[in-house]
Amino acid sequence: MSETAGPMSSRTLDQDVCADTRATWQKLLERIPYARRLGLAIHQSGTGMEVHLPYRDALIGNIMLPALHGGAIGGLIEITARVAAQSRDAQARRPRILDCNVDYLRSARARSTYAAAEIVRQGRRTTLVHVSCWQDRASTPVAHGRVQLLFETAPGGKTREEQ
Repeated sequence: MSETAGPMSSRTLDQDVCADTRATWQKLLERIPYARRLGLAIHQSGTGMEVHLPYRDALIGNIMLPALHGGAIGGLIEITARVAAQSRDAQARRPRILDCNVDYLRSARARSTYAAAEIVRQGRRTTLVHVSCWQDRASTPVAHGRVQLLFETAPGGKTREEQ
């Protein structure tokens, strides 16, 4: 009997779940035009999903340092929050941003940047997400963001698709 004929190990199941989650996140990213423009991609890390913003000269906001434009970092934060929240929504609704606060902690140098999201609270209609962005090490972030998202519901608590 071959090794593949036996039951799947928990490691194989975990890898399959991670691959499915990564594919889901990537599909959600591809539906956002600005994410495509920035060239965002999903990476799997030991702690979960990360969104990767690859460096390009077009993203430079301050040529004297050089440093990435704050709008690119803000967009990375918003999109990461949106994809994280939407990937957890059982009804596959598209969230709208209610509020976004970005704390720029240091200059984002001319190199690749990563972002990871943590769902702080997910309710029936709103979700609060904390996003951290870094370049070299996650322990030294370049920016943090708090994003509140609204999932649309129709009167009676049903989504438009359920009506």
